[in-house]
Amino acid sequence: MTTEERAVQTRLLEAAARCIVRRGDTRFRMAEVADEAGVVRSTVYRYYASRDELLLALLLMRIDRAFARWIAALRRPQDAASSIRALVLNAVTSVDDDPLNRALYAADDGALVTVLEHGADAITDVMAAQAAPLFTAWRDSGQIHADLDLRDMLQWMSATSSFLLTSGWRQRPLPAKRRFVDTYLLRALLTTTP
Repeated sequence: MTTEERAVQTRLLEAAARCIVRRGDTRFRMAEVADEAGVVRSTVYRYYASRDELLLALLLMRIDRAFARWIAALRRPQDAASSIRALVLNAVTSVDDDPLNRALYAADDGALVTVLEHGADAITDVMAAQAAPLFTAWRDSGQIHADLDLRDMLQWMSATSSFLLTSGWRQRPLPAKRRFVDTYLLRALLTTTP
């Protein structure tokens, strides 16, 4: 892919993000994205065959950027317990802290669920590329179970974050969410209880 093609893709993703924020959900039309980006609709379809494909590309870009920031900001990256907890809870708190994330996770919008289900492997790939050195260090130091697979662990972390974003948990206080992570996720991953 050329630099120009990457620039067009970024422009389309940024236009889609603005459409999502403006609408408050992911029910945008491809024509809206084309108008917002200042291109013809066929340009959008040249890069993204469907709204779900465009939405997944937007999610992958945002997850990649966010995960990189969160990993760089870990206070004690050598400590598996505090790092896993921080990564899961950062994903949860980032939804309410950002207008685009709020729109993506709009309660009445089922499109995101479909995209997350179909894009689970691609999302895991993005996170694994960033987190692999941490997980290797934690495994080598005996903090996490030696037989755990990195991809499985990341999917469990994502599932935990998604669960904590459900209507039954989203409004609960952060300490309750932290207790949930410690009780159910960290006990399964770590060789010793935090």
